[in-house]
Amino acid sequence: MKRTILTLLIVLLAGCAAQSDPKLDDAIEDFIAVSGLEELDTIKSREQFGISELSERYVLLTTRKDTYLARFTRRCYELNENQVTPDIRYDRWTLRARFDTIRGCRIEKFFAIDSAQAEELEMLALSRSPERG
Repeated sequence: MKRTILTLLIVLLAGCAAQSDPKLDDAIEDFIAVSGLEELDTIKSREQFGISELSERYVLLTTRKDTYLARFTRRCYELNENQVTPDIRYDRWTLRARFDTIRGCRIEKFFAIDSAQAEELEMLALSRSPERG
C-alpha cells in the first residue's frame, strides 16, 4: 500500500514539473495586450505550416513569408509528442480559429506578428522555461 501511494505521488510530482509555467502564459498575454496584436480568424498558405511551441497554450505558426501566434482553448499536452502538425479540417491551405486543431487541440485565436515579435516571444519562452530555473 505504501509503495503504491509513493509511486502515485512520484508520478503526480513528475507531471507537475513537466507542465509549463502559468507565468509564461500571463507574460505572453501581456505581450499581446501591450503590442496591440491584430486578431485573425484565418491563416492562408499554399505550403506547410511550421510550428514552434512556446508553452502548452501558445505556439508560433510560420510560413515562408509570415509568422503567427496561435492560442489554444486549453492547455495542449499533446504538443510534447514527436511530430506536431496541424489537423486541417475544411480547407487544406487554410487554418481557422475556433474550428481547426493542432494535435487535437482547438485553436482559439490567431495573431499576426512580425519576425522581431516572434523572436521576442521565443526569448521570453526560453527565459521562463523550467530547464533554466
